[in-house]
Amino acid sequence: MSAVDPTDAGGASAGPGPGPGAGPATGAGVGATSPGPPPGRRERHKRSTRQALEEAALVLFARDGFDATTVEAIAERAEVSPRTFFRYFAAKEEVLDMGWAERRERLARLVREAPADADDLAAAVSALQGIAIDFEAERHRVTLRAAAVATSSALRGRTTDTLTAWEITLARGLAARRGLGEPDEQAGVAAAVAVALWRWAIRQWAGTPGAGTPGTAGPAPDAPGGVPLRELLQRATGHLTDRPTDY
Repeated sequence: MSAVDPTDAGGASAGPGPGPGAGPATGAGVGATSPGPPPGRRERHKRSTRQALEEAALVLFARDGFDATTVEAIAERAEVSPRTFFRYFAAKEEVLDMGWAERRERLARLVREAPADADDLAAAVSALQGIAIDFEAERHRVTLRAAAVATSSALRGRTTDTLTAWEITLARGLAARRGLGEPDEQAGVAAAVAVALWRWAIRQWAGTPGAGTPGTAGPAPDAPGGVPLRELLQRATGHLTDRPTDY
């Protein structure tokens, strides 16, 4: 992929991201469950340590490049030992997964719960709108992740795997909505188009290379400041659904 999508990229996951952006997608949204009891002191400490490691890694990846950043440097910035790092992550690549499994499950649920009268493309975009809400709450992390991915061809490949997994998830969900056991051509095309729309929208929103000046972070020159990711996704969809039909 020539430009980076800050979608969460957890192997053939993704992700987007990136969560393109983001911890586990358990925020507000369709199908969210009631919160359980508050975590105890030990669990809060574990969460705090994990977040510190993720933040340290993302900053260093974005600043120094993924390949040049060592586990020791991440641990030092987070003020823990390398041994502690490996209690939370098997390798530094895992820091960038950022809840891909949970997000993919959320995407599957959102497409199932899309409006019953929506066609396949509308249902797929509706599901991605729910994911956009999650990303909007974590823009700082999504942007750091995008900058990190831009430094490594291997990570860009993981992002491609992520978006392929999203596309498969959407196609299966669209097929199930119409009572099909497997995606047909209509579901496959709609899922592919929806993911392409997502890629354009998140590049504009997160300011990834390919949206603005190559190799830089920051919003694209023509991206209005402060425009929500959801609105950019709607705008992209409108260019297709509002197109002239006489050609």
